[in-house]
Amino acid sequence: MSACTVNGREHALEPGETVARLLERLGVAGPYALVERNGEPVERFAYPRVRLEGGDSVVVARPVAGG
Repeated sequence: MSACTVNGREHALEPGETVARLLERLGVAGPYALVERNGEPVERFAYPRVRLEGGDSVVVARPVAGG
């Protein structure tokens, strides 16, 4: 099984795992998450299609409103 880094921590990947599936496993609602893969932003519409690979570095953030 391969692994990637998510927010600085190693995370095991399922075969063929997508950004959408990773967010589901992390318990993060896709429409409310911002994702970067290897330093590049991932568009929300592409979450179900972007496959993660071993060694990827992923940053997941949730926007926060306030003032």
